[in-house]
Amino acid sequence: MAAMLETDGLVAGYEPGLPIVRGASIRVEPQEIVVILGPNGAGKSSLIKAIAGLVPISGGAVRLAGVEITRVPAHRMVQAGLAFVPQTENVFPLLSVQDNLRVSAGGLPRADTAARIEEMFALFPDLARQRRLMAGSLSGGQRQMLAAARALIVRPRVLMLDEPSAGLSPRFVEMVFARLAEIRRGGVTVVLVEQNARAALAIGDRAYVLVEGRVAHEAPAATLWDDPVVAELYLGQRSDGGR
Repeated sequence: MAAMLETDGLVAGYEPGLPIVRGASIRVEPQEIVVILGPNGAGKSSLIKAIAGLVPISGGAVRLAGVEITRVPAHRMVQAGLAFVPQTENVFPLLSVQDNLRVSAGGLPRADTAARIEEMFALFPDLARQRRLMAGSLSGGQRQMLAAARALIVRPRVLMLDEPSAGLSPRFVEMVFARLAEIRRGGVTVVLVEQNARAALAIGDRAYVLVEGRVAHEAPAATLWDDPVVAELYLGQRSDGGR
């Protein structure tokens, strides 16, 4: 059975001849939550941006449900079934919450739009209470939930998020990750780049650790936090306790 999302030896970067992602291979099964971890500068965000068509790819391949999408333009990724939520600039601040969703639902049949917006409000009840507010006036956590709702409204098969907990209070971190777990239960595959390793691993199925643009380690999420290899690669601690 084909993976829902797969990269094979992916090489990508902004400058020709200066790759940030250096041969990364990951595999994400249907309805998994897969977490991408690594130290700052490891290429985590560049990896998922390359998958989403936002960073030039110079080698390797990306496949979605067995179909190669390596050089599908970013604006066509949603049609292919892949949605990406960037860390910043992920909502229209001068539009209301409801209008953000309405704009994002532009690819749906018009008759389905209103019902789909209400489904997003049911999934994110905090947004339902703010539906007429300008998105720019939302808290950081509410913005992240709106960004996720905008991506989900078109029913993608895979949702990728870049640092969704960045800058959020502990309460909103908990809320955002609870919604991601619910999204997975609804049948969506989730790929998550995250610095809050403990929170991400708590909801994840598997995790990859990137170091210098390469996959250095892969393991079930439940075992990764206490793994001495991860302590060395990700947390900068030597597996022998520093001796």
